[in-house]
Amino acid sequence: MTVLVEYVCAACRVHHEAWVERPIPAVISCASCACPARRRFGGALMRAASPPEAPAVQDRTSCREAPDIPGICTLIPTAARSLAARARRDTRALEAEIAHQEAAIAAGTLDPTASPVTPYHGHHP
Repeated sequence: MTVLVEYVCAACRVHHEAWVERPIPAVISCASCACPARRRFGGALMRAASPPEAPAVQDRTSCREAPDIPGICTLIPTAARSLAARARRDTRALEAEIAHQEAAIAAGTLDPTASPVTPYHGHHP
């Protein structure tokens, strides 16, 4: 997933935005002069932040809680939370879920190669 990040060039002082992939690079080549351009926001503030917590929609992804989203009953919780956030166009919840999943993968508690589908047992009363 790409994100829009603002950079400033040390040589020509031009501010520009760039769509970049995660992990977000701290330095890219300036679009104007090709000198190193550093990320304008983040840095020390981002490093000092606590690890991401599970998103608020974590408990709202079952068939009962999200009947408006087809197929959510068949997904593992991480995939269900992502689908629910995307279907509801909740960018904050989606970003929080992505951060949570990246932290879980880094910690070794989430297998990124595992299937997102679980055996379907129907709707629970």
